[in-house]
Amino acid sequence: MEQEHVRAIKHIAALLGQLRLERRISLRQLADEAGVNPSVAARAERGADAKLATWAKLFEGLGYRLEWSVIELAEEIPDLLSEEAERRRERREEGLRAGKWRF
Repeated sequence: MEQEHVRAIKHIAALLGQLRLERRISLRQLADEAGVNPSVAARAERGADAKLATWAKLFEGLGYRLEWSVIELAEEIPDLLSEEAERRRERREEGLRAGKWRF
């Protein structure tokens, strides 16, 4: 999981640098346009971990909207989570019927 995180950060940093160079603007200009400190823009472009809001500001400073997506890893996970939630509800109801406050 950690390696995927690092790869994603490196990919987005490279994309940020590529787009900035295509727009022919300096890091300082990008930082000014995005409303962030130039050192923050430089760290982000080097692949240092940044807040999602910072990445969004930087890409918006270049004239792009950053969009995120969520991809389901396995189809059965929602069913398993629902089943577990149902088991917890049943245990809670049993505990309440038995007069227990904690279960």
